[in-house]
This record gives sequence, structure tokens and C-alpha cells, in this order.
Amino acid sequence: MPRLQKLYNYYVGKHDILNRKLPDPQKPNNKIVTGYPKSIIDTVVGYFAAHPLSYISKSNNERFLSDIKLINYLNNEEDANAEIVKNFSIFGKCYELHYTDKNGHIRFQYYSPLEMYVEKDSRDNIKFGIRYWEEKKDENTKLIKVEAYDHEGMYRLVSTDNGNTFILDSSEEDNQKEHFYDDVPIVIYYNNEEEIGDFETFIPMIDSLDLMLSDSSNELESWVNAYLVLAGYKGTEYEDIQKMKQDGVLLLDDVGQAKFLTKETKTEFQQNFFETIDSLIHEKSATPKLTSEAFASNLSGQALGFKLFGLETKSSVKERKMERALRKRINFIVTMLNKQGKEYQASDIRFNFVRNIPADEAGITDQITKLINILPLETLISWHPKIKEPDTEIKKLKSGLDSSGLDEDLQKRNQQILGAANE
Repeated sequence: MPRLQKLYNYYVGKHDILNRKLPDPQKPNNKIVTGYPKSIIDTVVGYFAAHPLSYISKSNNERFLSDIKLINYLNNEEDANAEIVKNFSIFGKCYELHYTDKNGHIRFQYYSPLEMYVEKDSRDNIKFGIRYWEEKKDENTKLIKVEAYDHEGMYRLVSTDNGNTFILDSSEEDNQKEHFYDDVPIVIYYNNEEEIGDFETFIPMIDSLDLMLSDSSNELESWVNAYLVLAGYKGTEYEDIQKMKQDGVLLLDDVGQAKFLTKETKTEFQQNFFETIDSLIHEKSATPKLTSEAFASNLSGQALGFKLFGLETKSSVKERKMERALRKRINFIVTMLNKQGKEYQASDIRFNFVRNIPADEAGITDQITKLINILPLETLISWHPKIKEPDTEIKKLKSGLDSSGLDEDLQKRNQQILGAANE
């Protein structure tokens, strides 16, 4: 738990530098926090999860897609997916709990590892999961509540002795019930096999920059408050100094000397150190500096692809891990739908991920056109960044063929395309 809390603290800007105390309380103690953790996470979430997922039925089962769309709508699926990506990028993993609400609707909700614990066996199968939180019964009594899930059911427990013992929560009507999922209804989304967050290994570098910038700020403040040395003026009175500050004039004879007592600051070394660590963090975390000159507005699609190669590689790993978890999500949904009389196959659904990157739409359209009669039309249309529901667009195309206003050549072209889609 300390590790997870530290990762969360760094993401929200609560770095260790904020806890620094100096032996001398009179000295400047500025605490500057760099925003690298949040920048690293927000960049990958914006690139990888900004666009919603597309769901495609391999058998063109429109009823199946319609049921999934309704379930996704009830569960705010687009926002949930983005938050899941954010959480497993911070903590290395994220959990998703499946259940049915009081109205019988299929629901799922994500939880961070700070909110949920999952126990697995030696074969990496989930044995059980628990969700925990605290509530105040009154001013003097704190309750720890737990929801536990196994292969058979859900159990609501409560502790009044700070977690030493738990009993079934009598304040809840349904403190134990069967869930009918035939499995522990929890999905685990992994960032990688090691369960490491995106910025976790760079915390020492981030701490060094926090410290350097804070100390540089302290030196600047110390320079502003530096002592004035007046050599050869031992007889100077307090009133003389006040008058000098007021007039802004200091008259010296040949033996007099005036200077501020300051420490020499090696600004060039500090700048080089900052740029080195800054570059390392961006390079090793595969987080491009989108504001740098390297990302000029006139970059070609291929050149931009090279610039984003590291970020794309990292996102590809996330995609593979997330797709595996999403298949389990669909399995849970299909299990409940089939218990309601449907006959769906979870393997019929595939996912289409779209990166949030300026796209060469003309080039993509040209590729789509060239691959007609080679690849399924629904697959080709899903490539276009502006089309979120390929099956809906195909329906529109079919219905438009009967419009009398279409040009004859366009009608023939559309018929050719739809003919390829139906083969």
C-alpha cells in the first residue's frame, strides 16, 4: 500500500520534496514540484485512449452489437475505458468489477489498487477479490466495510474494531447473494507483466530535478537577501545605512569597498544537468516533447510516425494487455445475456483501437479504396479516423442506393463496394 499511495501522490503533485525540512528554519526552503508524472500519464492516455473503442461483430450480428452498445451506454464505457488506462498506467494494473443492479441491468465499475485487492493462485487465476472503504457511524466509531467476491457470490462484511474481525453486515438487506457469473466477476487490466507504472522507475530522476530547482530557488532568494559588505567603514551607524538605502547612493573613497556577500552560482552546470535529466525522462519514458521544434506543423505522416515511435510501441503493449482484459469483460457480459435467453458468442466480437494522432485522411482514404475487394468493407471503413461505427455507415450506404438523386457512376461504384462487402 505505501508504494501505491506514493505513486498516486506523485501523479497528483505530492512529491517527497514537499516534506523537506532544513536544520535552519530561517533559511529559504522553497519546494518546487515538477509535473513529469502527470505529464507522462496524461500524454499516453490522450494518445492511446482519447478516441473511443469500436466494437465489430465478425458475423455481422447487429442485435449483438446493439445489446453491447446499450450496456456500454449504461456503464459510461468510453469514460470508464479512459480512466482504466489512466489507473493501470499509474499503478501498473487496474480492476473492473462486474455485477447486476437492482433493475437487473449488467453493470461494471473500475477500481484502482488503492480501492480493491485481488488474490490469485499459482496459475494466475483469481481466487477472490475484496473492495474496502471506511464509514463513520458516529463521532467516535469508525466502520470498515468490505464487499468480497468469489466464484459463487458476493458477501458484505463490516468491522467495528479497526479491521481485526469482520462479520456479515446486518445493516444491508442482501449481505450475501449469488452473482451467477460462474467465475469471480473481476477483470484485471495490466500495464505490463511486471505491473510497473509508466513513471515509477523515473521517480529518482524526478526527485533530483525537484531538489535542484528548489535549491536554485533558495539560492536566488538568498542572493536577494544577501549581506552588504562595506570594507573600511567600521564607524558606519545604523542611520547611515538607512539613508543610503533611501537615497540609493553610496559614496566611497579610495580605500573603501562595497559588495554583496554571495555564493557563486554555477548556472551553466545547473542548466546542463536539468536538460540532461529532462531529456532522459522523456526518452526513457517514451513521452515526446510535443512543444519542441521537432514537432513542427509541417511534418509528414511518416515523419510524425518516426517521432512517435516510442510512444506507439508503448501503446501497442498496452493495447495487447487491454484487449485481453476486454475479452474477459465481453465474456462476463455474454454470460449474463445468455442467461437471459440470448445465444451469443464472446469470440464474435473484436475491438478496434484508434490513436489520437493527426491523420493523413487523404492517404487513408486512398488505402481503403485500393483494398476494396481484398479486405472486408467493415474492416476498411473502421480505419478511417472519423468513422466510429462502420456498420452504421454501411447501412447508410445501402439505403442511399435507392435515392434517385445519385449520379449513375456513383451508384455503380457503391454497388461494387457493397457487392464486395457481401461476398
